[in-house]
Amino acid sequence: MAERDRGKIPRAVIAGVAALTLLRLAIAAVLPLGDDETFYWEWSRHLAPGYLDQPPAIAWLIHASTAVFGNTAFAVHFVAVALFGITSLALWVLAREVSGRGDAATVAVALLNVIPVFAAGGLLAVPDGPLGLAWVLTLLWTWRAARGAGLPAAGHPEINTGVRPWLYAGVWLGLALDSKYTAAALPLSAALWLAASPYRRWLRRPEPYAGLAIAALLFAPVVWWNATHQWASFSFTLRGRPGWSAGPNAPVFLGLQFIYLAPLLFPWLVWALVVSWRRGFGADASAPGWLFLAAAGIPVIAGVTAASLVGAAKGHWAAPGYMTATIALAALVTERPWSARPPVWRFGVGAGVASAVLVTVLTHALPVISGVLLPPRLDPTVDYYGWRSAAPTIAAVARRDAHGPFFIASDRYQVLAQFDFGTGGRYLAASVTGNDEYRYWTRLGDLRGRDGLFIQDGRYRRDVDLRQGCGAVERGPTVPVVRRGVVVRTLDLVWCRDFLGRPIPSRP
Repeated sequence: MAERDRGKIPRAVIAGVAALTLLRLAIAAVLPLGDDETFYWEWSRHLAPGYLDQPPAIAWLIHASTAVFGNTAFAVHFVAVALFGITSLALWVLAREVSGRGDAATVAVALLNVIPVFAAGGLLAVPDGPLGLAWVLTLLWTWRAARGAGLPAAGHPEINTGVRPWLYAGVWLGLALDSKYTAAALPLSAALWLAASPYRRWLRRPEPYAGLAIAALLFAPVVWWNATHQWASFSFTLRGRPGWSAGPNAPVFLGLQFIYLAPLLFPWLVWALVVSWRRGFGADASAPGWLFLAAAGIPVIAGVTAASLVGAAKGHWAAPGYMTATIALAALVTERPWSARPPVWRFGVGAGVASAVLVTVLTHALPVISGVLLPPRLDPTVDYYGWRSAAPTIAAVARRDAHGPFFIASDRYQVLAQFDFGTGGRYLAASVTGNDEYRYWTRLGDLRGRDGLFIQDGRYRRDVDLRQGCGAVERGPTVPVVRRGVVVRTLDLVWCRDFLGRPIPSRP
């Protein structure tokens, strides 16, 4: 790869990213929220330095967005759309500086925007959004710091004495850790690259460790929250959530890579990282960009894959590692004229990109077409619809039939979050299991003696026996969830009279 070669982002790239951002904003204006998005909206109503599932960045960003746009689905989606637009531009800068070529940087941004897992992250407000931006900027400032953004040290032109770039890298690393614990792979990647590159002397200098100290300072509130909550979030991350954490699930994890990264493009991304690794240690070892791309991608991918062999790993957990794979593939594709490539090679790469475009277009169209093409039991978007009318109906039942003070209950955070968003958070809601985030917001002991209206979503089996926590159990009405005039599922309501004020254990 070429030596340091910086430049301004071309207007065509800015215009393209802006056009895609406007398209995503248009979709965001009409797309309802999924279960996890409403749950992160719940977090934004209870701001804290940490949460049971994840660090707090997504909650604070949604809080800021809803303060401007109100408690709307658009406000929540806006966070994802804005973050992804900025991430696309940041990736162009990183790709240009690492590869030394603007054409490779432009192709990398194009790939990022058509790969399904990243394109979906441009719409869905989840922790991966802030993680992606902070991940790219951590890598960018690490690259700049190691290669000399300040004055060269005497006798060592490849070592720069400026601490500021390392501090910037530390700031973004801290923000990445505040977004998702996956960011813990970044210091490992940086250390591996420095140790194997011409810049290994940095490991004996104080500047990188000053950056790590800044990152630790920014991450300290999350550690403090864990320390004061029985290390709940760290423990939860290691143990996983019952129901999906039983493993190993390596075959499922591998299969999901062919969906999230596109069936014909995924092998090319892996190939690009392998080539980067080989070139980094081979004839191109003098060009540290190849090794940088490999070190930034392979450790997190290998780590998550290994986790799927001993436990359960979700399909998108390795996605940050493929961000530099897009740069590597773009650099390999553009290093020679397209016409000079063998026809089979051109067909393979073209088919890979086409498969990514196809899957991304289909996933974006899914909320519109799935209701027409698929029965409700097979429709993956069914949870997006129906709560706008169902939630007020449930609230009306609670007000009408409660014998006194009441609360809304369930054994699923997905159900409570959708109900709360559908009613603007106006009603007291709590999970009767006491084993999720709601336990930090509402003490079950404070609800002793109240009536709880339990919502049983037809998508799930009931995980608790209400008779173990209620003075009496009464069947309530059933609320249909309707989409385009078709009942796609039902919400069965059950009264828990005279709640006993203690968690109800989940069934095995």
